[in-house]
Formats: sequence, C-alpha cells, structure tokens
Amino acid sequence: MRFGVHVNSGASVTDALVLKDLGQLAEDLGFESILIGDHVVTARKINTQFPLPVENPPWHVYQEQDWPDCFVTLSFLAAYTKQVRLGMSVLILPYRHPAVVAKQIATLDRLSDGRVIFGVGIGWMKEEFGFLGVPFAERAAMSDEHVAVMKALWSGSQVNHTGRYVTINQEVNFGPMPVQKPHPPIWVGGNSLPALRRVARWGDGWQPVYIPLPVIQQKMDQLRGLMDEQKRDFNQLEISSLAASYVTPKEVEAYQKAGIHTLYMFTTTDKPQELFAQMRQFARTLRGMA
Repeated sequence: MRFGVHVNSGASVTDALVLKDLGQLAEDLGFESILIGDHVVTARKINTQFPLPVENPPWHVYQEQDWPDCFVTLSFLAAYTKQVRLGMSVLILPYRHPAVVAKQIATLDRLSDGRVIFGVGIGWMKEEFGFLGVPFAERAAMSDEHVAVMKALWSGSQVNHTGRYVTINQEVNFGPMPVQKPHPPIWVGGNSLPALRRVARWGDGWQPVYIPLPVIQQKMDQLRGLMDEQKRDFNQLEISSLAASYVTPKEVEAYQKAGIHTLYMFTTTDKPQELFAQMRQFARTLRGMA
C-alpha cells in the first residue's frame, strides 16, 4: 500500500527550514505524497456543525493555528523535492474564481514536473463563506460549474461557457497547460452521497474522511453503482483515506482489503519535531506491510 502525509492546516510547517526538512524526510522515508488543507480566514467562534463524525472536534485547529496558502506552500515543496506528489486535501472550490485556480494548478504542475494532486471539496464552514462573500447555500452548484470551467481551460480548446456563476464568451489566452493530461487528478473529499455523486460525475479519485472501515466498504459499493450509472470505470479511481500516525498493521490490512490505495497520516500537531516523529512511526508501520 502507498502512503503519504497530510499536514492538515500546515501550522507546523510554516517555517522555510522546517518545510524543507519535511519534504526531504518524506522522500527519504518513502512517502508517496504530501497533502495540505485549505482555509482562507476562519472564525474565532464557529457555530457551524463540524462535518466529521468525531466526538471532540479539533476546533483549535481552525480557531488558533495558522493556515498557510496551499499553493505557495506546495510550490516551495516542489523546489525542494523530486519524487513525492504534492496536493491539496482539500481545496475549497467556491472560494476562488475557477480561471485563477486552473492557472495556479497548471503552473504548479509544470513547476513540479507533473506531480500535482488536485484534491477538492465544497466547504463546510458557513462563517468563512460569509467573510469571503460566497453564498454558502450555492456551494455545490458553484463547485460543479467551477470544475467544468477548469477542465475546459485545461483542454487547450477555445472555451465558450455561459453559466450561472462564470461566463467566458469570447476568445481568451490561457496558459500554461498542465504537464499531466488531460489535467492533474481531481480527488473529491467527503463522505456524503452528494460527494460520491461528484466523484462519479467528474472525479478521478475519492478520499473518505474519518469514517469506520465497514462504512467505507458500504460507500465503495455505493460508488461502484454510481460510476456504472455514469458509464465510468470504478477501477480507474484513486481511492485514499486518512489515518492516525499510530495506525496498526491490522488496521492497515483492513484498509487494503477495503480497497484503499493510499493511506495518509493525518496530523494536527503544531510542533515540527512531533510531526517528524509521527512520520517515522507511520512509515515503519506501512513499510512493514509491504
């Protein structure tokens, strides 16, 4: 099984030297990829219901920790790594104009020589949508349209799109184009049925988040049916999941049997040395399963 690291908010890797060490350690330990989360301006007081089924939500991660820009952070990592893939988990699609995101993704893909994973989600923190002036209730429809616009721009063909949120109705000069064709893989994060439907309609991968393994298997079966409805091949999807750094060999085996291709170590620590120790422990466990 492949394995990677998800540094969540990135609070522990905002220092340039620490970030450089993170990238080098990931490659030395055999990590397949590095993912980072995305938030722009989070609330000190959050009234929105937490989107994951956890007993004690880690509110401090959003209320206190830094959230560095994921594009800048991954660009820095691209310069100091050679092999690991670099991605978002997940970029919140409605927060930015799709042409801006398409250009950022394509540029990062070129600078990293085709190592980008484009993880996406529709967002959950209502307060943040309010700060950014984005209609929370329309986030799903906006996300669908934004992805369609980005795929059209990446195709290299002239775009003619008149939608509810985006209009490109004249010839445009867009570039650069991504190295990966037709574009970097789009992984959809989320556990809900609408998230699975997004995977089936336009995703290249699925990343469930903190749901029990039996439930993951049930949702895999559901996703197979949805892919069949769209006349798409389920076996072409990349499926990953998040796990704690102290995951056991028995749990790793269960993830494999469930059909997970890549397991990501998820951390919320803001202490670099603690993060590096977790990475070493995670790699020992996963390499022992090879």
